[in-house]
Amino acid sequence: MGVQEHFRREYARRKPGWRHSLFVFRELVDRHTRPGARILDIGCGHADFLQPIYAKTPHVTGCDPDAGALRLNVTIASRVAGLADDLPFADAQFDAAVLVFVLEHLRQPARAFHEVHRVLRPGGKVIFLTPNAWNYNTWLIRATPHRLRDWLARRLHGRQAGDTYPVRYRINTVRRIEQVLSPIGFRRAELLLHGDPTYLGVNRPLFALACGIERLLDRPALQRARVHILGAYQKSSQNTEHRTQTTEGESQSLNDSTTQ
Repeated sequence: MGVQEHFRREYARRKPGWRHSLFVFRELVDRHTRPGARILDIGCGHADFLQPIYAKTPHVTGCDPDAGALRLNVTIASRVAGLADDLPFADAQFDAAVLVFVLEHLRQPARAFHEVHRVLRPGGKVIFLTPNAWNYNTWLIRATPHRLRDWLARRLHGRQAGDTYPVRYRINTVRRIEQVLSPIGFRRAELLLHGDPTYLGVNRPLFALACGIERLLDRPALQRARVHILGAYQKSSQNTEHRTQTTEGESQSLNDSTTQ
């Protein structure tokens, strides 16, 4: 068990009801997909934590630019090498697109989401989990050289060598997500902001500091700085593009829907 997982278990004991973001995300995917749905996992790599969802349908396709990671994936049978901003699929082919820790790596987020919109059927959903650019962990990552980030990820999170990719954070705020997705033709179905103090859990003093920061981020005025953004956006039921503005009511709805 890695250092981060150790502190996650301790934090779950301290805060009953809290769960790791991946478990919250798996439930989000389950809510927004149906058994038998055609699902595209963009940036799937070799991860397998969505296996309980994918076991409900024979129509799951994985797409990732890292051919080596694709070969290690034992959960998804149909795997294709490709980029998010140039998806190698026909129009209107999938009911849902899933992106787990992918948005932060995108060079051209608008182009990537145009591609996602293209391959989704009318009414299809894009479901994502990504770091929040307003969170202090993101600031620390930006200040850390890539080579050191890879070493820390292997030591603290148990990742394999080479699993850490360059980050850009070009769409990693709630406001930016709305600015990019709404004009393309997506409307928000669900958006959550989830906290996790264990990214700073290198040792006990830092973990204690992170827990203190997390208590501050539980305040309504600061919840927008929680570490993870989880979202589900739906493509219009008609193949037309539209432009919308985020309203005061939508902002209030976001605060109401945040999770611990």
